[in-house]
Amino acid sequence: MTPREKRLYGFFAVVYFAEGMAGLAYEPVGYLLKDVLHLGPGRSAAFIAWMTLPLTVKPLFGLITDLLPWSGRRRVPHMIAVSLLTTAGWSLLAFTRGYRYGPTLALLLLVNVGFVLLDVVCDGVMVERGQDRGKTGPYQAVQIGTLYATLILTGLGGGWLAAHASYKSVFLLAAVFPLLTALSAFWIDEPCVGRVPEAAARGWAGLKTLAVDPRAWAVAAAIFLWDFCPFLGTAQFYYQSVALKLSPEFIGLITTVGGLAGVAGAALFGRWSSRSGGTETIARLSVSLGGCLSLLYLFYVGPWSTLILTVLFSLTGVVFRLAWMDLAARACPEGAEATAFAAFMAVFNIAASASNWAGGALYERLAASRTPYFAMAALSLAGTACTFACWPLLRWALPRKTGFIGPR
Repeated sequence: MTPREKRLYGFFAVVYFAEGMAGLAYEPVGYLLKDVLHLGPGRSAAFIAWMTLPLTVKPLFGLITDLLPWSGRRRVPHMIAVSLLTTAGWSLLAFTRGYRYGPTLALLLLVNVGFVLLDVVCDGVMVERGQDRGKTGPYQAVQIGTLYATLILTGLGGGWLAAHASYKSVFLLAAVFPLLTALSAFWIDEPCVGRVPEAAARGWAGLKTLAVDPRAWAVAAAIFLWDFCPFLGTAQFYYQSVALKLSPEFIGLITTVGGLAGVAGAALFGRWSSRSGGTETIARLSVSLGGCLSLLYLFYVGPWSTLILTVLFSLTGVVFRLAWMDLAARACPEGAEATAFAAFMAVFNIAASASNWAGGALYERLAASRTPYFAMAALSLAGTACTFACWPLLRWALPRKTGFIGPR
């Protein structure tokens, strides 16, 4: 591996480490919504949906980095600017006095705008370099593997912070990590792409190609259905903390265990995807096996089942998710790499936001009228149905048939 290649792998690792370490604030934010703003599951899920709205419009941020270069560069200047923006958002949140719904939501929106722009720029680099070298899968394995490795720290760390630290301390700590991404930007060996008109022309040509590609639409539809899991997110948090009465430290431990399993899943994908047809086979398994695994949430009834299912879902979920991300990266056209990949990732985020919102609202209603377990069981069956609904789309989403038996 050349020094240039090592720097590139290091860049992906640093960016996703910084993004992942923001997870130290996620569990404290959950308790802030529940205990300070006094939001129930439905309103909390709605708050999170608004807070994460920038994730659903990622392609708009992709247009900025693809079509509007600064001094002939599409990645480095944008990355430095958005890193500083994210640090500013966390810092303002830390010095907020008397958290109220509107101001808190506005500042968390600002933080997420910074994170989305940062992620879009990094993914643009990944697609460009990955397509040139046939390494979109390995690069993403490093990204997601690093992200899950941070869960080892943020799980227990976030649980401890939620129980013992002030919100000011938590948010100031989160403000430090985006500064690392600003420094890592200097590791990108980025060629000059010319002035704005030339870059814009190449970008629009690539987007026109993407818009008429039926395979791209099939991949997007399959991603939405596969990632629609209403039994995760807000519903799961309230089920864990209220129905199962798990402590903040134990919920943090679950996150840490999930991080360890996710790292193993990323490593497994990195090895498997390098084989001929490996990514396509994993995509098929994500539907046939993934749908069956969702049914195991019917046994999500206590601390031990929570730990076991977290390990299983984190391991397989990372492998399956990376397969769909790799297929998306391969479908991105030249000149609009960041925008196209952001569009695919926006589908992931729209599915996650919609399922989280629906799951929180349905859990609150079903848990009140029946039981919390009934609510989780119903949401598990709904998620399973969505996963199996991906099956007909595989015929168009996958570029070629593999040895694994699937749609003809």
